[in-house]
Amino acid sequence: MYVWSALIHIIIACFWIGGMLFMVAILVPATRNKLASQRGLLFTELGTRFSRMSWLLFPILFITGITALLGRGYSIQDLLSMSFWKSMYGTTLLNKLTVFSLMLIVTAIHDFWLGPKAATLMDSKPDSDLTKTYRKASSWGGRINLVLGLVILYFAVSLVRW
Repeated sequence: MYVWSALIHIIIACFWIGGMLFMVAILVPATRNKLASQRGLLFTELGTRFSRMSWLLFPILFITGITALLGRGYSIQDLLSMSFWKSMYGTTLLNKLTVFSLMLIVTAIHDFWLGPKAATLMDSKPDSDLTKTYRKASSWGGRINLVLGLVILYFAVSLVRW
């Protein structure tokens, strides 16, 4: 159970972090020049697809994380005890889950408000100050998410070292 849960968990995490890295390193630079006229459409289409897939996969990440813990020998009673959460492993897991929760909030703001608004404005009013404000806010939301994802990855790597 542990190996399968961990494998699925890692594949989903790779998809999610890899998707964010693709957006930052490939999509955003590509739309600055040659694809600038279709920037709003590209971000709307690709961002919406990535967002939908991510929101479908987040619960699976949570479930595979729990099943991986159970597969490593922890019981539900362990997970409900304060001594578990005070241990080095439990504290690291709590940090990971806290950052994951924060990332879900930032993702929701980005995916359901800032990103769609920025994409719509890029098509309808590409040169307005409001468009620039939403684009910048959306961009920062994506960057913050990527940093949070990398912090989560750090905690995940720390957990498997014990």
